[in-house]
Amino acid sequence: MNTIAIDTTIIRQGLPGITPIAAAQLYEAFEVCMHKSGHAEDVSMEIDGISQAIIQIHWEDKFDKQKERTYSDMLYTVEHGAVCLSVLLTKALTPYTIIERSRRGTGIDYWLGDNDSVLFQRKARLEVSGILKGDKTILKKRHTEKTEQVARSDDQRIPAYISVVEFGMPMTIFSRKG
Repeated sequence: MNTIAIDTTIIRQGLPGITPIAAAQLYEAFEVCMHKSGHAEDVSMEIDGISQAIIQIHWEDKFDKQKERTYSDMLYTVEHGAVCLSVLLTKALTPYTIIERSRRGTGIDYWLGDNDSVLFQRKARLEVSGILKGDKTILKKRHTEKTEQVARSDDQRIPAYISVVEFGMPMTIFSRKG
């Protein structure tokens, strides 16, 4: 099984479709999820799907009472923490990056494209989900639900990537549809 190293702190620089301020908030949510799950700053995460690998995740645990108050809505926090890791996995495992947030109701969270130009680039789709604490059965069930959900935008006839992050184990299923 191969190993992929990801430094989650780099997301704070932003991406073509995520401003640095929004990206820093995603990172903070990720940090809270990792802290609440009791993980060390450098942790291994199993990934399944388009690649079976171990991800070596670097993050900085600067959790404090202010972050606890800011991110007390754990549904919001887990979803945004999962987005943080998922967009970095997208960059590591696919030829794409985030170029645009999708509108509600499309069945996906983000449009993907190349780094060099964001115009006319909707080359793939990304749907993300997060679970703070679960097991492999819950993770697989959520992945199946999200795979069915992306069908709403299948008329685009471009690949869809589905990323479901579970923070407790930790483990991620990152797959491709189409």
